[in-house]
Amino acid sequence: MFVHRLTQPVDMFDGLTPLPHWLRDASDHEARWALQAVLALADAASDVGWRGDMRHLPSVGVLLTPPDTTPYLVVKQDDNGTTFLITAADATGITASLTTRVAPRDIGAWTHPTTDDIPTIDVAQVTTNSSEHKGF
Repeated sequence: MFVHRLTQPVDMFDGLTPLPHWLRDASDHEARWALQAVLALADAASDVGWRGDMRHLPSVGVLLTPPDTTPYLVVKQDDNGTTFLITAADATGITASLTTRVAPRDIGAWTHPTTDDIPTIDVAQVTTNSSEHKGF
């Protein structure tokens, strides 16, 4: 992941999607990327000067990386507007005063099981099978 400290603060967020809205429709893979991006900023904090605070929730945008697009996360620090951009792409054209690269954290792109995922046990069948084997 590339973490950029932008040269100029971002004050206009037109064209960006607030992270909570983006996550509402995100796939498991996209949710994993968002977590990796936030953790990449935390891992790069000492290199890029992030203090761990945010003026507001992050936003998501996309870079054109033909033939695809690559998402990026924008985080604005609660100081005089220091803005960070985090992406998996080595994006040229980003005007940054500092850039660092950190390894993305290993996060599985699957959900944990809930009680709805655990099959129910037929207690009557278990009781019948138990009583049949008592003669051993």
